[in-house]
Amino acid sequence: MSAWRHRGDPPAARGPRRPSHFDYSRVSLTFTSDGTDCAGWLYRPDGVETPPVVVMAGELATDRRFGLRTYAERLAEAGYAAFLFDYRTTGDSDGEPRNLVAPDAQVADWHAAVEGLRERPEIDSNRVVLWGAGLSGGYALRVAAEDRHVAGVVAQNPMLDGGAVMSGRGVRGTLAALAAGVRDKVQSRFLGPYRVPVVGDGTSMSVFEDPSVRVAYRELVSPGSAWRDETPARLFLSMFRYNAVSDPDAITCPTLLVAGTRDELADADDVAALADELDDATLVELPVGHFDHYDDAFEQTFGHLLSFLRTVR
Repeated sequence: MSAWRHRGDPPAARGPRRPSHFDYSRVSLTFTSDGTDCAGWLYRPDGVETPPVVVMAGELATDRRFGLRTYAERLAEAGYAAFLFDYRTTGDSDGEPRNLVAPDAQVADWHAAVEGLRERPEIDSNRVVLWGAGLSGGYALRVAAEDRHVAGVVAQNPMLDGGAVMSGRGVRGTLAALAAGVRDKVQSRFLGPYRVPVVGDGTSMSVFEDPSVRVAYRELVSPGSAWRDETPARLFLSMFRYNAVSDPDAITCPTLLVAGTRDELADADDVAALADELDDATLVELPVGHFDHYDDAFEQTFGHLLSFLRTVR
């Protein structure tokens, strides 16, 4: 075990700085995953011929506009390319039913995005780093275990098992969520999906039921966004059996794990335990909640990300 731990100071309460648009360019790209066209943005730094690339995807049931653009812009300012993509059925990508959370399919989208980038001459295909947050943080770790050619992986407040979504409901609430998932699986064959709110308003069952989580999640939604607060209820069935990393020994590339000790969804102790099992892991713990990495804790989190990337060869 080579993980080391850094306990950061409480972050300053200020939003992230946005760089000048003259520091980077952004182009829209598409790639195909299992026959479905998926959309993404490639950010490229100005004046760097073949930069390393960070492949990025965000939180559960979000699209690439949810808090990721500032990370990509700042990476490009620092000399790195960044590719933000939407999973199938989300954002600007094709696929039905819309906003479906399906771990195996979304991991396949990661693999397809990485393979597509490796064919592009304007980036360094030997230095592809994965970056995921929340549920996508778990996906990024799984992809790193399955693809030994990635140069590194960053998992920010990663959800490592489905218990983060299912917890806090009690026995009755858990049974109701599973019943909703079964209803969706059956109903979708004849009438279309049965959907539940992702965050909702607290008056009915939703994916996230903690009031503070609902508020923080909604703050990530861009003004004028077409995102709809709903997802097929089969998500509950997927989360009940979801486990991000079944074999930690399979992750051999350098790994950065970022955890919030006040995280409501991804337990920091679980993240620390995973770091102990990895051969080449850096663990950063900050006294923040799950979504603070996009705002109050952005500068500190990004600083650790940049330091890590500079060690990846």
